[in-house]
Amino acid sequence: MKYSTATNVLKMLREADNSLSGEEISERLDLSRSAVWKAVDTLRKEGYLISGVNNLGYELTAETEKLSQFGIESSLSPYWDGIEVLVHEELDSTNTLAKQYLGDGKSYLIAAASQTAGRGRRGRNFHSPAGSGLYFSLAFPWKKDETPVLLTTMTAVAVARVLEMTFNVEVGIKWVNDLFLKYRKICGILTEAVTDLESGQTLSLVVGIGINLCPPAGGFPDEISEIAGAVTDGSAHINRNVLIAEISNQIAEMIRLLPSRVYLDEYRKRCFILGREVLLDSGKTIVPQDISDDGALIYQENGELIKLSSGEVRVKGYKIQN
Repeated sequence: MKYSTATNVLKMLREADNSLSGEEISERLDLSRSAVWKAVDTLRKEGYLISGVNNLGYELTAETEKLSQFGIESSLSPYWDGIEVLVHEELDSTNTLAKQYLGDGKSYLIAAASQTAGRGRRGRNFHSPAGSGLYFSLAFPWKKDETPVLLTTMTAVAVARVLEMTFNVEVGIKWVNDLFLKYRKICGILTEAVTDLESGQTLSLVVGIGINLCPPAGGFPDEISEIAGAVTDGSAHINRNVLIAEISNQIAEMIRLLPSRVYLDEYRKRCFILGREVLLDSGKTIVPQDISDDGALIYQENGELIKLSSGEVRVKGYKIQN
C-alpha cells in the first residue's frame, strides 16, 4: 500500500513477534537508516510507545490513545489502497468536509476527535464531544449499479460486527440507520450521495458514522438523555484507530462482494423492528415484515405488500432499559 514511511514502519512493528533492528526495517522497506529513525521519532510524537535499545532494535510496546493517521492507515485492508486519511482534533462535521473533497476521483477517510456540528438524518444534530465517541466519514466514487441505500445497511452491519467482536455486546439495528444496545441508541449513520445534475446518476457516496463509545463527561444532553446510550462504561481501553479501520474493512468486504446481498440476512436478524408495531412519519401504524434486497422496509397494507425505501420509524411501546 502506498502510505507514508511512518505508516509502513508502524505496520511492521505491529506485526513483529520480537523487536526489529533498524537495519532489518530499512532493508525490508528499502529505506535509509536515517529514514527509519525519523519515522520512529514521528510515531513517538504521535503517542506510540516504541522502545529502542542499541543493538536490540525497536519494539512497539503501546499504541497511542490519540486519533492517528498512521494508526488508521496501517490497519486498513488492501481494498482501500490509495485512500487519503485525514485526522483532525475538531471539525464541524466529517461528512461536510468529505463532500468538499470529493470530485477529484479519489477516496477519503476523515476522522475527528470531536464535532461541533455533527449531522444526523433530516438535519438533526449528532452530539459529538471529545473523549467519548468515534466520528468519521468514508467518501469514495460509486461505480456500482446498486442503490446508495445499501451502503447504509452495509455500514450498520459492519459497525455491529466490529462492536460485538471488540466489546462482546449484542447490537441491534433499527431500520434504516440506527444501532441500539440495551434499548439505547449507540450509533447513527448518515449516507449522502453526490449526483450528476443532468443524468441524476450517483457519482460518489459519503457515509458518516458516529458511535457513542463511552458516556460523555456530564452526561448526554437533556433532549437525548432518554434514548442515547454508550457501548462501554468508560473503563475499557479503546483503540479508536483500529476500530475505524476494522469498520472500514468490513464495509469494503461487503462492497467487494456486490451484487451479492448475503450480508442482508444478518441485517434482517439484527433488525428488531420486524414483526413489531411501528409508527411512520405520517402517524400510520404498520408491522414491518421484511427487508428487501434493496434495503427497503416491507409491510402489508390492504392485502398488498408495500416497500418503504426512505423515511423514519418509531417503535410503539419501546421502553428504555437501565
